[in-house]
Amino acid sequence: MPARINYRYYPFIATQKEFPNLFIEKPSVLVPGNSVLRDKTIEVFKTIVENGEVPVEAFSDHDESILVYNTILDIVKFINDKRIANRVALAYAKTASKALNEEKNEVLVAIASKLGLKVKFDASNFPKIPLVVTEQRSVRVLFTTCPFSLPIQEYIMIVTPRLMHDQSYALINHVVTGGRVFLDRNTFKRLLEEHIYYSILLQIERTEPPSTPDFVELVEGVKSTITSYQEKLINKSIFLELEPGRESLDSIEKIVVEELFPPCIKKIVDLINTGGNPSHLERFNLAAFLGYIGLDVDDIIEYFRKTPDFNEKIARYQVEHILGMRGGRKKYKPYNCENLKASNICPISGQCPGGKNPIAVYKYNIRRTLSRKKKRGGDQVEKSEEAAGGI
Repeated sequence: MPARINYRYYPFIATQKEFPNLFIEKPSVLVPGNSVLRDKTIEVFKTIVENGEVPVEAFSDHDESILVYNTILDIVKFINDKRIANRVALAYAKTASKALNEEKNEVLVAIASKLGLKVKFDASNFPKIPLVVTEQRSVRVLFTTCPFSLPIQEYIMIVTPRLMHDQSYALINHVVTGGRVFLDRNTFKRLLEEHIYYSILLQIERTEPPSTPDFVELVEGVKSTITSYQEKLINKSIFLELEPGRESLDSIEKIVVEELFPPCIKKIVDLINTGGNPSHLERFNLAAFLGYIGLDVDDIIEYFRKTPDFNEKIARYQVEHILGMRGGRKKYKPYNCENLKASNICPISGQCPGGKNPIAVYKYNIRRTLSRKKKRGGDQVEKSEEAAGGI
């Protein structure tokens, strides 16, 4: 018996073959002419952009969800804004992930299969991974069952873009046999969420929006939402001019000169600025770095405001925790260069001059720049004196 799928939560797997009546006409041509669907599309798009989530309760049935979804894809492609595309894809992926928590295993397999993954589920003969659990007075070994499996190539394809920075996804930490990687339910669900995200981005890339007057008018209806969101992405970080004589970074608060950031940090900032979706470890290291060079919570949050899944409440809590304002009150430092290389965050093969961690490298870059400015200033004075003596 085929798995029953609630397409209200998973409209990205609906095909024309399954729903021929919905695709007799391209949804983005049909929807603008229907006042109910048109208004619903605008409201759903607004909620996605502003809140980063899909209001599934707004749909009366899966037909509406599928039609609105495909129309939103065309809107995103038409406006051609990478940040908006990332936010839409992530909102649908996160909404799907929450729904997957309540689904039976066969539904997870069915969704993964519809997205092109060669997943297998074996409830009778699958590996068990030993898990060491340390308690106050004892150590126990539990066994985690791994009934899901993916071909190695597919596993690497999903993990490589963002999850490869996390060692828990390294192949060495999983059972690999017969050309397949065996996974427990939680890990498989996380990988499925990641695959959904990139599958939606691919669907956006491949869609061809119409140019009918009704569709163009619909796009105009969401322009204010887009403009408002883009205005919030303005980087309000503080940039200070370096002045000769201020040689000590430790004595200067809030020095932010992105051009002097070490390559690892610059890579993360560039990823965010171009609409990318940094991994958890990349976000952690950026926040820890910015905290150590003197930025406060609000300044750091402005950097993360550009991420597609930005949620100010969550971001503030996490940044405050990293800065030692919550929990155990421990202020975290960014990884050292060796660990950044091991996590594939460092983009260079060699060693940056100045030290073996991003803070030391940044201080070195600051001091070198100050020294050069000071030297240039001295040269200018000498030239002025020479010119005055010659008159």
